[in-house]
Amino acid sequence: MNTKLANLQILSTSVDDVQPIQKFRLFTDPFHAQATDLEFFWGLEKGELDLWSPLNCISVRADVARLFLDWELGLIPSHSVLKTLADTIEENIDSPIDQRRCCFEVLPPGEYEYDLVPLQKDSPCLFIIGDGSQSSQQLDLDLPDYPRVRLNVHPAFAFVHAAYRLYPSVHENRHYYRPMLWLSILCCESASREFRAHPDVWVLRRHVSGQEDDQNSSESDDSEDNPEDDDYPIEDGAIRIHS
Repeated sequence: MNTKLANLQILSTSVDDVQPIQKFRLFTDPFHAQATDLEFFWGLEKGELDLWSPLNCISVRADVARLFLDWELGLIPSHSVLKTLADTIEENIDSPIDQRRCCFEVLPPGEYEYDLVPLQKDSPCLFIIGDGSQSSQQLDLDLPDYPRVRLNVHPAFAFVHAAYRLYPSVHENRHYYRPMLWLSILCCESASREFRAHPDVWVLRRHVSGQEDDQNSSESDDSEDNPEDDDYPIEDGAIRIHS
């Protein structure tokens, strides 16, 4: 039976030296999964991927954070969620770019259940720390049924983080390996040429914003040349008319 964890903040690698809790990004390095490709697969606009999103953040103690950063621990979504994510990516690969489905709408933000899985051959030593660190128990990560936890991190970020170190020699006999492998194969594709040729959405927004600033600046300059505009000062969103 899977151990149910209330959250990840109760975990520590030490009983005697309990580290502070911090919030950090789960998936931090798009090097092994280029950002533009992920945006294409996930149904986002080009330039829209936000690695600082709360959907990519988890709260853990500093020593446990290092286990995630070093890919010693990963979060594996449920089989049904992995299938939904894979189906969405498959559709997006074969769809016109303006008809792709956003995975953050197909799988909306909220709590998802994850298996806490050791990604390397040797499992790290973890303890469940009680209130005030007065009580603790060791968490067994070598069981067939991994500990489970519900988190607000999005499955897309959890998948792409864990997939980087999902070695067959360690994971091929686990229930999650085949759906995770299929997702990884899908994400080995490259975004279409049409999508890559699209302008960056943030560049477009900055350009439009810059035009608006220039226009506002121009209008401001014009007002200095038209003193009659001072007869209609705006106060609290309404025009105040002088008699």
